[in-house]
Amino acid sequence: MEYPLFENNVQVEQIGTKCNDRPLEYEDRRVHVYLNGMQSNTYNTIPYYTMMRVRFPLLLLLGIVFLASVSASFVKQQDEPEQPRPYPYPRPHQPHQKEHGSEESESQRSNNPFYFSSNKFHTIYENKYGHIRLLQRFEKRSTQLENLRDYRVAEFKSKPNTLLLPHHADADFMLVVLSGRAILTLVNTDNVDSYNLESAYAQRIPAGTTFYLVNPDDNDNLRVICLAMPVNKPGRYEDFFLSNTEEQQSYLQGFSKNFLEASYDTNFEEINRVLFGEKQNKQEGVIVQLSKEQIRELSRHAKPISRKTISPENEPINVRSGHPIYSNKLGQFYEITPENNPQLRNLDISLSSVDINEGALLLPHYNSKSIVILVVNEGKANIELVGLREQQEDEETKEVQRYRAELSEDDVFVIPADYPVAIEANSNMNLLGFGINAENNQRNFLAGKKDNVVRQVSDIAFPGSAQDVEKLLNYQKESYFADAQPSKKEKEGKGPLPSILGALY
Repeated sequence: MEYPLFENNVQVEQIGTKCNDRPLEYEDRRVHVYLNGMQSNTYNTIPYYTMMRVRFPLLLLLGIVFLASVSASFVKQQDEPEQPRPYPYPRPHQPHQKEHGSEESESQRSNNPFYFSSNKFHTIYENKYGHIRLLQRFEKRSTQLENLRDYRVAEFKSKPNTLLLPHHADADFMLVVLSGRAILTLVNTDNVDSYNLESAYAQRIPAGTTFYLVNPDDNDNLRVICLAMPVNKPGRYEDFFLSNTEEQQSYLQGFSKNFLEASYDTNFEEINRVLFGEKQNKQEGVIVQLSKEQIRELSRHAKPISRKTISPENEPINVRSGHPIYSNKLGQFYEITPENNPQLRNLDISLSSVDINEGALLLPHYNSKSIVILVVNEGKANIELVGLREQQEDEETKEVQRYRAELSEDDVFVIPADYPVAIEANSNMNLLGFGINAENNQRNFLAGKKDNVVRQVSDIAFPGSAQDVEKLLNYQKESYFADAQPSKKEKEGKGPLPSILGALY
């Protein structure tokens, strides 16, 4: 039997099909494959017509999918990452950048859980008259700060002759003036109390208290820091403003028309006109400018600044009243504790204000039970904090870990209880401290002439003899604050930090 020869030894047999005597509509193909003249296999192919009908839509669909994937990839590359939405206010923002020439390293940002640079504050409200910023939640930064989950730090700045509109919050506040002057007014159902405040003055604002804040100065900006303690949700609070502005609705507008008419016993049109105003009459934001006459009227009702060492209950606290608890020619340390102030006792916090001269060192020390939230008011410094490194299961020796940061204005640093810390000032600086769990806290110094806990265990803690340790400790003639750049002789082993390190090894 002879087999027809085809190119590549393939024979194609066509099988026609007719329907109702109509012309041939499509063809099947049966393909016979021959190897060395012998038939090897036979394949039935799909109809030409059917194949063409399927192939064109399929190719079109694949083309559309390809173009869509390329477009999505391009858009993804072009889009910038979405900024996180700040809490408690939904308005998006751009993170505040440091104004000074910071050389903050990547390792500081990523490896130091206790350091919050000023750009960790998120802008909540901002207009041409000022802003409100809220610091990142402590426990979101590190699990080591879990005990601060019920605390937030907020910052307020305003220009001269401005007003932060009346509002209340579901949080207790401890407000401290960092710079400038303020008139703080607290409103209750039976009375209104207005206080003149200046730098280093503090005032508690209980949760639910309506208050407003005025900068009455003609020239200087007002700068305020607040420790907030939310009462509804851990680490989260809301501000409720009475005024209806472009940035914030009045919380009264949350009620229905019927409820408002029944509450004020008048028609809704009048309520809307008087309380909420027309769109064109809305305030620009929650920080507004006041006239000279309004400033004078508000100042007339404010109580004068008290210079008393012990503040009466519920009245402003002068953090720098009286004598500093630690002081020498290189620095001063002021502190108000829960034991001597009822406002602080109710919140179990302390307030401290520390001045360190340029080139001076606040000597190594630790707090027995208080966690300190340190706010840099002005100046620059290097800070070192000592903790224990997380140990692996197979490690026998427990190692210490040093956390270091370069601090500048508006930065925040958390000092956990019992973690030794020392601060070196690169310029004249002022620090504000909020002490958490402050009642009965004890501050223990590790170097210096006075209050030195190392001296109490010199005979049993170190490899050197008690006489050698005592001799080493006596090299430092200062207490609390010392020269951070000692003489060459001291650098060889008699400075404050070498004194401690030399005794430990």
